[in-house]
Amino acid sequence: MREHATPVRARRRQRLALDQAPAEAVYIVRSGLLGTEASPPGKHRQLLELFYPGDIIRRALVPDLPGLTLTALSVTEVWRLPARSFDSLTAANPDQISQTQKRLAEQHARATLHASIIGALSGDERFASLLIELGLRLGMRGPAGISFDVPLSRTDVADYLSLNPDTLSRITSRFKSRGLLQHARNGHTVLPAWEALLQASPIATTLQTLHAPST
Repeated sequence: MREHATPVRARRRQRLALDQAPAEAVYIVRSGLLGTEASPPGKHRQLLELFYPGDIIRRALVPDLPGLTLTALSVTEVWRLPARSFDSLTAANPDQISQTQKRLAEQHARATLHASIIGALSGDERFASLLIELGLRLGMRGPAGISFDVPLSRTDVADYLSLNPDTLSRITSRFKSRGLLQHARNGHTVLPAWEALLQASPIATTLQTLHAPST
């Protein structure tokens, strides 16, 4: 598929078109982190979904919301190709069909889980769940714990978790005092007590299933 795609390298906060004339474009994430955002008139912007390397993004599978954009949340590389080409290339290869269906099913499961997180969990449980997700996706284990560079701003986190920024600040302080979180310079984060963090989320097992690193 690589030879049929156009590589696109996006800087942080750069927006990518979800519709491309004359045909819809499909994006395949190769590195970095992308997010869909919506900005209804008169309402606060909302970060809706996160996309990791290997994920597939196409307009037909994204809700038609006001102010919808696809934004690079870190330096990101994607492959972009017309939807018609993507569909024909996928249909010609049974293994590719299976892999694509599996990936899209996983993305749907993650989106459903995120909706459940927002609707059912407390603020502390939401925050713990996001830290677990980022730790699984981006983290490296070391002597001090699991560490990673956070691609999300504080505003991003508050929007994604549907939390008031002041509430998020208090939750962050509680996690630091409990020894679950350490912030270093330049957005570097350390999770020093992984097992205790898992205990802080009632859906930790599900998160581990959906976000476990590929082997």
